[in-house]
Amino acid sequence: MHKIRNIFHKIEAESKVQKEAPYPWSLEKHYKISKNVLGTGSFGVVKECTDKRTGINYALKIINKTAIQGKEQMLTTELDVLKKVDHPHVVTLHELFETNKAVYIITDLASGGELFYQLLQKGSYTERDAANLVQQVLKGVGYLHDNEIVHRDLKPENLLFSNKTDNPNLMITDFGLSKILRHHNDILMTACGTPGYVAPEVLRQTGHGKPVDIWSVGVIMYTLLCGYTPFWGEDQASLFDNILSGAYYFEDEYWSNISDYAKDLIDKMLTYDADKRITAHEALQHPWFHMAHMADNFDLLNNVRTNFPARTTLKKAINVVQGITRLRRGSVRSREYNTNVNYGLTGIVKHNNVDISDISTLDLQITSMSRNDTFNSNKVLKPTTPSLPTLSSDDSIVIEKDWYSSNKIIPV
Repeated sequence: MHKIRNIFHKIEAESKVQKEAPYPWSLEKHYKISKNVLGTGSFGVVKECTDKRTGINYALKIINKTAIQGKEQMLTTELDVLKKVDHPHVVTLHELFETNKAVYIITDLASGGELFYQLLQKGSYTERDAANLVQQVLKGVGYLHDNEIVHRDLKPENLLFSNKTDNPNLMITDFGLSKILRHHNDILMTACGTPGYVAPEVLRQTGHGKPVDIWSVGVIMYTLLCGYTPFWGEDQASLFDNILSGAYYFEDEYWSNISDYAKDLIDKMLTYDADKRITAHEALQHPWFHMAHMADNFDLLNNVRTNFPARTTLKKAINVVQGITRLRRGSVRSREYNTNVNYGLTGIVKHNNVDISDISTLDLQITSMSRNDTFNSNKVLKPTTPSLPTLSSDDSIVIEKDWYSSNKIIPV
């Protein structure tokens, strides 16, 4: 009899395993989950799903709790931001589900794909088109800044089109490195971002805030108009050196057909002094957005296709410019160096007593949920003066045991 009872217990246990649903009941009640995988990453997978009540398609991000142990901060931050935002140019959270094993995040689908991938598929592309794209990004950034949110990782890969129609919305996504400011003038100290798009004050670790997003938009705008980034390097250290020099150029070969208004706006967004950098709302008032509609419809697509760097493997991708492009200095429109730049006899560029050769001591870590070209460092540059600030402990989020418990999470 004892053996028979054990057999029945075994059958019952196997039955429960077999009947265990792959998704929470409350999720499947309202959503049909497609087998179509939109993307995969270190922490989970993104699938397409359809709301049974409305027929609208959404993105379903499934995060494995075991996989994200030790890196909960990134997801917690992203959820905090997503719960707070609602704007046409920012990806919006629609519903959130949780089980003991995973978190299920339903957001806008953004089926139009990444910015540059779709741009390169176009038949033609003009300065007017670029102005429309930059304007949408700035509207999204302005909204985030109004809500005291600093994105800190703006780059083309984090700008997605809502759909594949002729005039889709461009939306900002991926808030894993974002920060919600407790007070308007909070100073952030953690070095984070993506090489090539990161602002100099982040690398110098002297404190940063909302202006870092404007610098990134300036890099994106520059790249949208010519296909390569304003700062480059053969390796990560030399790339950082270039950013910290604050010097970039408008080569005549690729910029002669682009308006001075565009170059002026780039200059204002890539202003080295963060306190003097233009804000998102000020940038939206720039005459370029009006004059671009009147500019000559010169097709920029060939230059962009030629210059846009081929992607390397994700672990090595740092979005640098092909060396041959940047060596063409025959005719350049030189940018003035910031007044804080001094050249010593050794040829090392210094800013405010920080030796940029020490930038190589940054401990770059892979932290992006879906890409490996994002870094987040809590190590401080070796200071050359005692005045260099250290990291603030307030820049980290303390993760509680039940780190997803929230009245906005739908019970299962």
